[in-house]
Amino acid sequence: MKKMPVPLIKSVSLHLAFGVLIFAGMDFKLPQESTDVAEAQPIIDAVAVDTKAVDDQVKRIEDKKKQQQKAEEDRTADLERRAREAERKRKQQEQEAIDIEQRTKRQREERKQAEQAAISARKKQQLETAKANAAEAERKRKELERKKAEELAKKAKETREREEKALKEAQRKKAEAADKARQERALQDQLEAEQAVRQQRRSKQVLTEVQKYQALIHQAIQRQLIVDNSMKGKSCQLNIRLASSGLVIQVKELRGDPILCRAAKSAVFKAGSLPVSKEADVYEKLRDINLTVEPEL
Repeated sequence: MKKMPVPLIKSVSLHLAFGVLIFAGMDFKLPQESTDVAEAQPIIDAVAVDTKAVDDQVKRIEDKKKQQQKAEEDRTADLERRAREAERKRKQQEQEAIDIEQRTKRQREERKQAEQAAISARKKQQLETAKANAAEAERKRKELERKKAEELAKKAKETREREEKALKEAQRKKAEAADKARQERALQDQLEAEQAVRQQRRSKQVLTEVQKYQALIHQAIQRQLIVDNSMKGKSCQLNIRLASSGLVIQVKELRGDPILCRAAKSAVFKAGSLPVSKEADVYEKLRDINLTVEPEL
């Protein structure tokens, strides 16, 4: 069986209590007849007066009862109104409490969601910051690599330009050197040709001079040579070494008749000094000469 609500039980109890109080306060006594009046007046008048009084008394009682009943109804209505108001306020408070609880729960949920959103936002911000930092680091790395590449390219270009310039300069110098070498070679060839011509001319002159001095030396030896008929048709080849002054340093017999050779060596030493040229190139041909001695018979 379902229990009655507590507010309803309280309302019924209050109504019962007020009913008992009203019933207990009612005056059901009839007004007593006055003995004095009854004795002085006739019976018929007394009865009439008593009936009116009773009617008045009954009316007053009824009025009072109505007033009390109305007052009770008013109090009951007021109590019911207050009870309804209290119940309304209670329900309102309960609803407010429920609303507060729901609002608090909603606020907690919203706060939790806000905190989770804040955490997510912070994580997202941290992730975005990390990505931004990584992107900035990558940008700086690429910028550094670009600058290094540009610097290397610049240095490579400068090096290439220097090498090209050095190569062109080397080629120019090489060409100049080759041209100079050609010119020098041509000049050298010309000088050598001229030298050869001069040398040839000088050689002829030296040869002529050598032949002249050989003839003079031969004449000097012939002047000191002692011969006889046994030497006729014979010859002796000598090697004579001379100083630059013409002094005889050494005489060797190379081949020929021994007697004639001894006579020829003796003639050379007797001469002591043989004629030589003061010109070095001519003396060079005379300093170590081979000479054939033949007696003039």
